[in-house]
Amino acid sequence: MGKVYGLHTLQLRPGVKGDDFERFVANNIEQWPAIPGWRIALLKGDRGDQVGQYVALVELDSIEVRDRVSPTGGMEDTEEGRQWVAAVGPLVEQWREYVTQIPGLDAPYTDYHEIIG
Repeated sequence: MGKVYGLHTLQLRPGVKGDDFERFVANNIEQWPAIPGWRIALLKGDRGDQVGQYVALVELDSIEVRDRVSPTGGMEDTEEGRQWVAAVGPLVEQWREYVTQIPGLDAPYTDYHEIIG
């Protein structure tokens, strides 16, 4: 099996400027604890139908790596997931000042597994 990609659409709160959101993420990304086999990227639409829109892309090494931490879709499913949620709690509250929903917690998302690539 190939990698897994989670796509999480982000909606900025009314009045929030994209530059301010990007600055917040850039200044705080180092505080997010790493999960082995997981990579998180913030993307911004550059061309096409979603120009200016933000997406969080979660790249996982495999379905097994994802399910080790989040077997049913919630980060509270495992001890490793619970520890991660506890560690990012204060940052999540700050994140809520910029976006309407939190990826993976209260926002819709889709995981895609790589078939060919």
